[in-house]
Amino acid sequence: MDGRTEAGFRHRFRALLALVGPKRLEFGVHLLVERGRERAARDGVLLGRALADLYEETRTKVRRRLELTGCNWGSPPWETFADSPPRFLCDPSLGGLARWLRAAGYEAAIDSEVPGHRLPDEALRRGLALLTTETEVLLRRIVGDGSLVVVWVPSALTMKEQLRMVMRDLALGLRDARCMACGEELVPTPKETVLPRIPPRTARWLDEYFVCAGCDRLFWRGTHWNRIADTLEEVVAS
Repeated sequence: MDGRTEAGFRHRFRALLALVGPKRLEFGVHLLVERGRERAARDGVLLGRALADLYEETRTKVRRRLELTGCNWGSPPWETFADSPPRFLCDPSLGGLARWLRAAGYEAAIDSEVPGHRLPDEALRRGLALLTTETEVLLRRIVGDGSLVVVWVPSALTMKEQLRMVMRDLALGLRDARCMACGEELVPTPKETVLPRIPPRTARWLDEYFVCAGCDRLFWRGTHWNRIADTLEEVVAS
């Protein structure tokens, strides 16, 4: 497991350090991974946790260095969605992340019928960015030549931390929420057309409702919706 974790973070560190054009890129990547190992042993934490914390610290340092030299904050190679929102295919281990990306307003599919080793090809065929915890994907030619955008997500992180990392990596903001269950759009719907489906106590004080265009579930901005919205605001603000 640690070997796969290291491989994933090597990929992340390499893309991050490349923004400042170091003369010895691979040495810098190796040094950061070694520091992560030392931190994990010193603090008694999982290697994935130590490397994740070091990655965030390194991101901050790289950004500050670019700003001090008068350069614009660039983007690692996977940040390619400035003009249109990305659409995602998530591997089955990232079901929770997919649901929260939908709540943040992004299409995020999970296709349990596609074998894991075929997910990159399926994502490429459908024009989706692939979110995965599998480092073997990073070795695929379609990833190396830029045909497929892959974001490797550390499995050691909590769902909220995974969401924060993906949102930062792809420079994503919050959009209109989608259905967390199926990912389809939420359509504003007149109260009178769904009145029989609204709990009586809710109907007495709330007039705005939404119906999922895919699964026909009914939604409204109640306490559950507000808790989700608060979590998303916290993620993008941190």
